[in-house]
Amino acid sequence: MGKRSLIDMKEFGFLQYPLEASFLNVKIQPINNHSEGLEWLKKNTNKDGYFYPPQFATYTIDSRTGKTKTKVENSDRPARVYHIPSSHKIEIENPVCIQNEPFTDEALIVYLLAYLYGTRLQISDWKFEGRIPIKPVNNISITEDAIIHFLSHVYNWWRKLTQSQRTKFANILYVHNRANSLEWDWDMFLHQYMVFDALYALHSEFNPPAQTPKLKERLNILCREYSIDNADLINDIYKARNELFHEAMWVEFSTIGFGSSNQNAYQLPHHLI
Repeated sequence: MGKRSLIDMKEFGFLQYPLEASFLNVKIQPINNHSEGLEWLKKNTNKDGYFYPPQFATYTIDSRTGKTKTKVENSDRPARVYHIPSSHKIEIENPVCIQNEPFTDEALIVYLLAYLYGTRLQISDWKFEGRIPIKPVNNISITEDAIIHFLSHVYNWWRKLTQSQRTKFANILYVHNRANSLEWDWDMFLHQYMVFDALYALHSEFNPPAQTPKLKERLNILCREYSIDNADLINDIYKARNELFHEAMWVEFSTIGFGSSNQNAYQLPHHLI
C-alpha cells in the first residue's frame, strides 16, 4: 500500500460559485480563469438547466503518420464519458487515504460540495457520464460560512473511519449526486433507494441492530433516528420499491419508461433525497 505525498493538489469542476475556503488541512481556491470557464459553461448549457454530453464521431487514422484522415459516415453520437473545464483547485496536506483507495480525500470534499450546491462535480482526471445539472436540483440554501463549517465537520469525522467506511460514504455521495442527473423518475428512484439502503448498511456498522430488520423497518429506523414522521409516505416508498424491484414495473404497475398514472410517482424519488 503506497503512501501519498504530504501535500496533494488537484483541480475539479465545475463549481459556479467562486468559493474560497480553508479548514483543517484543506485549501480550496477558484482557478485563475474561473470567469471564462463559467461563461463557457453557461453558453453550452441547455435551456432546461442541464449540460449534456458533447457529440463525437469516428475518424479513420493514417497508420503511418497517426493523423486523422476522414470522418466515418453516420458515426456521430453523444460521448459516453467526457471532461469539462476545471473551476477550482483543492490542496490537502497529509491526506488520510492511501494510493489504492477508490475515493481520495479530495473526492470526498468535491462530492460534498456537489451535494450542497445541487450539481455534479468531478476531479479533473476523472470523467463525467450523462448530463450534469447546472441549475441546482436541491432545496438547500446555505451561507458560505456554514458550508465551510459543514465541510470541516464531515471531513474531520470521515478521516476517523476505516478505509472501508470511507469508501462506502464517498460512494454514497457519488451515487446520490449522479441520481439527481437522471431523467426518468423510476430510474432516479432506483438510484436513490440504493443510496438509502447503503446509508442504512453504514448506519448499522455504527449502531448494530439486535436482529436484521425487514426492508420496511429499515425506513422506519432511519426516520426515527432523524425525527421524520410520515407513515403514509414510507408506505408509498415501500410499495413503489417492491413494484420496481420485484415486478420491474413502476407505481401502480405502470411500464417503466411510459410514466405512471399516479402523479405522486414523480415526487417519490425526491422524498428519498
